[in-house]
Amino acid sequence: MKAVWLMAGAVALGGCSTTMNSASDASRPSADMFPEMDNMTKHVFYVEPVSNEADKRVELVVGKTIEKDCNHVSLGGKITEHNLEGWGYTYYQVDSSGAGMSTLMGCPEDMEKVEAFVQIPTRDLYRYNSKLPVVVYAPADLDVDIRIWAAEE
Repeated sequence: MKAVWLMAGAVALGGCSTTMNSASDASRPSADMFPEMDNMTKHVFYVEPVSNEADKRVELVVGKTIEKDCNHVSLGGKITEHNLEGWGYTYYQVDSSGAGMSTLMGCPEDMEKVEAFVQIPTRDLYRYNSKLPVVVYAPADLDVDIRIWAAEE
């Protein structure tokens, strides 16, 4: 099935303990039942209600901006799905040291390094549910964002 990228949530702001991304957050269910975790930042996203939520999926985009040269770089790590004890709600946890993997091509000496967003590679798409927040726990040095995917009409 072909997918089309529709929208992306706001990139989490560094240093914030919780991030939310909707103009109508006041009408959304609270994310207070999700506890704080040691050495992790809690990122909270809300997706808009749509007529057929089964036709959409959420992708978690986790990474950080680094200086890189001509080599291809990606971050090591994984995203695991968990259930909140006593509630049955889903949250996601990013396990990453923040260290990157890189090819070892010889770059031209005069080539300047550029800033680039490097992410943890993943092919996972998660359930779209506007009734609950998307909660992601990640190390503080990583940025978290979401992308919404939908089937083509």
